Amino acid sequence: MPDHTIPDDAFTRELQTIGTDIGNGRLQQAAQALNKIQRQAPLDARVPLLGVRLANAAGNLGGATQAAQRALELAPDWPVALMELALALTRQGQAEQAMPHARKAVRLAPQDLQVLPRAVAVAAQAKASKEAIAWAQAAQQLQPGNLVFPIFLGQYLMHDQDYVQARTHFDRVLDVDPQNVLALRGALSCALETKSEAEAIALADRLVALQPDDEDVRYFHALAHRQMPATQPRSVVTSLFDSYAPRFDLHLVRGLEYKVPERAAQIITELHPDRRFNLLDLGCGTGLLGVYLGRIDGHLIGVDLSGKMIEQAARHGLYSRFHQVNLLDALRDTPADHYEVIACLDALIYVGELAPVIPNALRILKPGGHFVFSCETAEEDEADMVLRGKSQRYAHKASYVERLCREAGFDEVRIEHLPALRTEAKVPLPGYIVVARKPVATH
Repeated sequence: MPDHTIPDDAFTRELQTIGTDIGNGRLQQAAQALNKIQRQAPLDARVPLLGVRLANAAGNLGGATQAAQRALELAPDWPVALMELALALTRQGQAEQAMPHARKAVRLAPQDLQVLPRAVAVAAQAKASKEAIAWAQAAQQLQPGNLVFPIFLGQYLMHDQDYVQARTHFDRVLDVDPQNVLALRGALSCALETKSEAEAIALADRLVALQPDDEDVRYFHALAHRQMPATQPRSVVTSLFDSYAPRFDLHLVRGLEYKVPERAAQIITELHPDRRFNLLDLGCGTGLLGVYLGRIDGHLIGVDLSGKMIEQAARHGLYSRFHQVNLLDALRDTPADHYEVIACLDALIYVGELAPVIPNALRILKPGGHFVFSCETAEEDEADMVLRGKSQRYAHKASYVERLCREAGFDEVRIEHLPALRTEAKVPLPGYIVVARKPVATH
């Protein structure tokens, strides 16, 4: 294939049939046909490219990379093969290694709309901002009526905290399509970040009229109207922690001097020196509490919304099982009198309203069991619960939390104030750990 063209012949039609089988999930049939034609045409780069599709459909990322490498060996200057290898490497978390292939593909085919959007995706994953933006702009010039590219540019610039430039791209889309939900959401986020209150209100009202039942929309609508939402929507939390998961432990423990799981593990061990207890870890994250606790004579159950966080926690081999659910749902659905300890560390700052949390924790605990949780400090002259504007995290007044615990029925409530839950921009962030005991059963 020296000219990299696709001829219209019987062999090509056979390749297309295999591609259809892959698309329809007939993977075994496709694999058999692919092996057959590979013997017929071992030097045709299109054959291993179909192997890439087959491997991806089967969830075999390593096999997809090997097939893409073979295609590129057969056609070293074919932009399609270059991009397939770049994408395969990116799917395996090797976006930086993928960039040389993406760059070469764009250099060889600078006006190919099959190449440019894929190159943009690779550059975005590699955090190569200049190239991601330049390639998206090039694609936009080639297809000025395609609204995908300005939305991508807006979202990417917003991720880089260039809210003013991002807004120009969202506004361009809204000029053409005033009800474009993605553009409205992006423009609203930019307006909130730049403190453009009147614009934020107008955009939020337009958006909630289009999507009145969307929890994300209702959350940002409340923010625009300077109201405090009761809790953060699941997608906001999941998105944050899925992207944060691979570097969470190193950044939080070393970079931000996060000591809460270590201290909580000490408290729990003091309560159960024989290490015989079952523990529900709400918002378990990457399993730092389990790491500090070590092995226990009982079950350690992790709950988290982020699948990526759970993947990291599972590597420790300390948890009995995990549930990828909202902690409010986990509390609601867990049977009564089930655990000796419930922990909830650095999670209520994203939940907000504690009214559904504390009574359910009491219900789930066995008599004499303990609820161990942390909060960020709201000062006593503030409201019982506040939403910090910069961090978008909830802080709670200690006296309010103690009152909720006692009203729910906990008979002992101990609050340990910490000068720093962690550091924020090198400034200590005050907080506290609560240890609340469910009354011992009386006979």
